[in-house]
Amino acid sequence: MRIAIVGAGPAGSYCASLLARHGADVTLFDRQATAWEKPCGGGVPPKVRERFAEVLAYDGPRQAVDIGVFTSPSGVPVRLQSGRPMWIIERKLFDGYLRDLAKHDGAKFAHQRIRRVEQAGREVVLHGAHEHRFDFVIGADGCFSVVRRDLFGPIPKHLVSMTVGYFIEARQTEAVTWFLSKPGYVWAYPRPDHICLGGGSSDPHLDMWAEVERIRRTHYPAATVRRKWAAPIPFIRDPAFFRGPTTGTNFAVIGDAAGHVDALTGEGILYALWGGALLAQALLAGDHRHYEVAWHDAYGRELEKTSDLSARFYDPRTMERVFGVAARSATLRRYLMDIMTDQPSYLETGRMFMRRLPMIGLDLLRSLW
Repeated sequence: MRIAIVGAGPAGSYCASLLARHGADVTLFDRQATAWEKPCGGGVPPKVRERFAEVLAYDGPRQAVDIGVFTSPSGVPVRLQSGRPMWIIERKLFDGYLRDLAKHDGAKFAHQRIRRVEQAGREVVLHGAHEHRFDFVIGADGCFSVVRRDLFGPIPKHLVSMTVGYFIEARQTEAVTWFLSKPGYVWAYPRPDHICLGGGSSDPHLDMWAEVERIRRTHYPAATVRRKWAAPIPFIRDPAFFRGPTTGTNFAVIGDAAGHVDALTGEGILYALWGGALLAQALLAGDHRHYEVAWHDAYGRELEKTSDLSARFYDPRTMERVFGVAARSATLRRYLMDIMTDQPSYLETGRMFMRRLPMIGLDLLRSLW
């Protein structure tokens, strides 16, 4: 079977690596000749490193961060320290590592932008600078996936959000997040030689450039701006979206193209790699449709849960209450630290909270004495 993967980001490159490693005929297409700096925070949580040996083996530059400072909309700061650090990496280097891994494992690479995809009998035709025919195509080409657009239909516009920000010349050791007075937040993540300052919102009418610029001028007034950036990400606020198809007759989508992003944190790297691995396993086993079942079983309920919770999570009143209580409750701070360290499922997170709720209440009573 001749397999084409459109998009050489983490999802596409990792899927290509696993397929080629087991003898599949894989061609990886990307419009960029080399990996590029994806505009995002660049966080790699501990559970991603622990699940994927290839990520753990990455030896490129990274900033290990184990302290997070979260500030409520009214300005109440809460400082948390996790037991295991998160890596902050430069995506150009990390994505390049995964792309090189795919090539090393035997995947072919084509520097070409695919502009249109269509089915032609039992084949799929890719239209770029040249026409290419394959037996199976995988869309790993991001939020505005051409594969998804032409074979499934695009992700609805109201389920896509823009993140914006700067790479600035500054140094810090803590990951800082400011929750806004309207639904949204701004983050500052330290990388080895600069800070990624960015923000996102569930409110399409909120001027995120103005919010990020306000934080920059307030907290980093002397920092030189290395580059501005903006990028769309899936922001799925409707759990029913995840009941839609991600496979067809001879095609499938993974990663951002599938909408597989945590609607609370904006994290997609876990699901990009996980989905890529599950699709590779299904193809190697001879039934690509099992990918549909596999990702639903593995993390589908989690994605639906984050989608359902996102409206309440982004409500500034929710953030004000959470961090107002955390400032007075050591138990809640430890609970939040445990979540940062272990990153349990959202279902388990709820059970953990209920077990600790009596002690949180006691902390609040003590704070009044």
